[in-house]
Amino acid sequence: MRPDEKDRLLLAAYLDGELSPGELVAFEARLADESALRRDCEDLAALSGAVRRSLAETPVPAGLGARLAEGLGAAEPVPPRQVPRWLPLAAVLLIGLFAGGLLGYGAGLRHEAGGGLSAEGAAIDAIYAGHLRGLAAPQPFDIASSDRHVVKPWFNGRTVIAPDAPDLAPEGFPLAGGRVDVVGGEKVPTLVYRRREHVISVTILPRRDEAEAAPPRRAGSTIERWDVGDLSYFAVSDLNAVELRQFAQLFRARTAPAG
Repeated sequence: MRPDEKDRLLLAAYLDGELSPGELVAFEARLADESALRRDCEDLAALSGAVRRSLAETPVPAGLGARLAEGLGAAEPVPPRQVPRWLPLAAVLLIGLFAGGLLGYGAGLRHEAGGGLSAEGAAIDAIYAGHLRGLAAPQPFDIASSDRHVVKPWFNGRTVIAPDAPDLAPEGFPLAGGRVDVVGGEKVPTLVYRRREHVISVTILPRRDEAEAAPPRRAGSTIERWDVGDLSYFAVSDLNAVELRQFAQLFRARTAPAG
């Protein structure tokens, strides 16, 4: 069953971080159980990231604010100096989004190469969508802490994996917190690090024997993948590839089994 208009509004509130704690738990339980809703969440998160990038780059034509206000039936157009540079374009995009057109477009992008995704490809798709959802939310984490002794136990009872969160602040990659993402219908842990103004999401999954190499980039973001023991790690960021690889090497070295 496809999500209805109410579900789409809930999706938008979820991605914007506007659900209450109780609503958040209930909605993420639905995401884990309802594949159609989960796919729309991943599509909307990917689309949100693309919109955020375009809003930062696309100039708004003169007079669009007044025309938009008139078209929406506003009594008086907002004075141009009070209209944020991104608002008219954002309003136009959101109107189209809730009409359903852009959701369909986003879904098409996921399969533009033709055919279905492999299990690994679908997992990477969901990991990337979770990263974009974090960037679109007010904060990219559910728990904010630079203390690994706080972040690791926070995952107990929330995900099957409670990952090590190495302290990489001395090397310039401070821990910022953690969040729960949904990959393949399962709740999985994601650690959040920072590098200057960049966010690095590290999602941890059970290791698959048939795992493929992760693509080096996904729509402007670089992905690093590595395995330690029975776990696979995926680091996603718009950080340059050299520094993200340095981060991955440091992380792997700090979490490698002793001996």
